[in-house]
Amino acid sequence: YQRRVHGGGGACEMELARRLTTVAESTPDLQQYAMKKYATSFEIVPTTLAEVSGHRSTNVITSLMADHQNGRTNHGVNLEDGTSMDMVEAGILDTYLAKYWAIKFATEAALTVLKVDQIIMSKPAGGPKVRDRPVDADDDE
Repeated sequence: YQRRVHGGGGACEMELARRLTTVAESTPDLQQYAMKKYATSFEIVPTTLAEVSGHRSTNVITSLMADHQNGRTNHGVNLEDGTSMDMVEAGILDTYLAKYWAIKFATEAALTVLKVDQIIMSKPAGGPKVRDRPVDADDDE
């Protein structure tokens, strides 16, 4: 049983996005693209928080990313004014286990969709089957 907590308000998700993006930038080939897209998916939480509280998500995400780049890893979305604030100091916390399982299940769901899509794309198209010519067919003899 773990009692760990961390800053809420999208702070954890922004820090994950920042760290994954950093790792992705040093990764070669197409893996870099997939890693950056995965990192971007974590920005959905603070983006949604900003939008539902009536603030411009682009401004909020930009501010949060700058704060996280400058080492303020506990900063999340202040729903009242759309700025970034230290969530730990404000007492806005998320539990580690809830976040862990949410990320784990969301990742597994995305991977399942990708696997199913890959299976569908690899199957030959349906359509009518071409019949073999019968042995007794008219041949020009």
